[in-house]
Amino acid sequence: MLIPFTIFEKYMFLDDQPAYPMDSFRFLRFSGRLKFNYFEASIAEVIRYHPMLRSIIRQDQHGQFFWEETDYPIFIRKIRGPLAARFPNPEAIDLFKEPGFKVYFVEEKNQTSVLFQFHHSVSDGIGEMQVLADILSDYVFRFQGKSPPENPRNLDPKLLFYRGSSGLTLAKYFRFFFSTAVTTYQLLFRFPTPLAPHVPLNTNIPAKDYLAFCADELTQEETQNYFDRAKKCNVTINDLLIRDLFLTMGVWRKKWFVPQGNPWLRISMPMNLRTESLKNMPAANSVTMLFLDRKERDFSNPDRLLEKIHQETDWIKRTEQKHVLLLSLKIRNRLPGGIKYELMSPKCRATAVLSNLGKIFESLPFMRRHDGRLFVGNAVLEEIDATPPIRSGTLISLSTLTYANRLRLILRYDAKNMTTEQAVDLLQIFFSFLKSEPAVP
Repeated sequence: MLIPFTIFEKYMFLDDQPAYPMDSFRFLRFSGRLKFNYFEASIAEVIRYHPMLRSIIRQDQHGQFFWEETDYPIFIRKIRGPLAARFPNPEAIDLFKEPGFKVYFVEEKNQTSVLFQFHHSVSDGIGEMQVLADILSDYVFRFQGKSPPENPRNLDPKLLFYRGSSGLTLAKYFRFFFSTAVTTYQLLFRFPTPLAPHVPLNTNIPAKDYLAFCADELTQEETQNYFDRAKKCNVTINDLLIRDLFLTMGVWRKKWFVPQGNPWLRISMPMNLRTESLKNMPAANSVTMLFLDRKERDFSNPDRLLEKIHQETDWIKRTEQKHVLLLSLKIRNRLPGGIKYELMSPKCRATAVLSNLGKIFESLPFMRRHDGRLFVGNAVLEEIDATPPIRSGTLISLSTLTYANRLRLILRYDAKNMTTEQAVDLLQIFFSFLKSEPAVP
């Protein structure tokens, strides 16, 4: 089966750089030992229903990109012994030669760690978490000596031809014309600044140990307090996270260097494009990106900042600004040089990325330990980490998720331009805002 590229997939594929591979990761750590042969069989069974994770890129005589489904063996590397680091050192994915999905299975004395590597062109965070849930469900059936049901979520590959659709119509375009013009101006003529003084590196030099990250989580009580705070303020969790990340960047920048001027700081966030009619679509990249810009002078009043962010995110939803990036990419693709020419610019496109995966694995019907963590066979899923890609100029990407009623934050950072000490400090500043409401001076 040949599947045409969407414009967003093309953008992400062309933005794949040797120094900054377009990879996202999911890391699961279990106490206890998983049975490798069952887990391997579960991966093979589940991936049957996800064509994008088995596909490589083909180009036709006109230079157009297509996904071609293959029967290539799944890349699963089994590693024994203690890990020197949290992750094995992953290898960049060449989509012309191999599918955009790899698994590293690490057995230690009393625990198992599994790293899932996805090329971000073939799946987004929502699709990736669904794949992981399917694998865990299949594994539990096998561990219990039962036959896993075939295609339990009734995944329909034909729905992949509708992935990435923003639903933009000419009527909607003119209805929101002035709002769309504002967002288009923001993307074309406003350039944010990197988090720290940054000299663009040669992105053609292959990355070594390019996956650097740190993580921490709130307690169950602290998590509930944070959710209650959002309700009390009549805002969403995303609104609160955006506000606190802006405040974090302001504090961190003043601590580590003296900012020059009053530049724009930009947070980029993925927005799901799946509709109810696409709920049975296999894993795919079906998101767009939203952008919120602020200057450091806006951080002096945290309450006012939160109010303005909530107003903006509400406006984004009402006026369907999710269309703007996709429309802009389609227009740029038709201009001389196409998207690739635009990506050659060293300009920073976002100061930070923030991806909130929400509450995960809540629907899995597994037994739970007293602290809410899931039993998977005779092992316990202790932690889940998720890391979106980072790009040149975008030094950090933050992923948040809630598992076992604990809000977990994972900070991936550009180790070429930030030290581990600086990254850990930024994460701790963020946590200080999550644990207590910032005071208005």
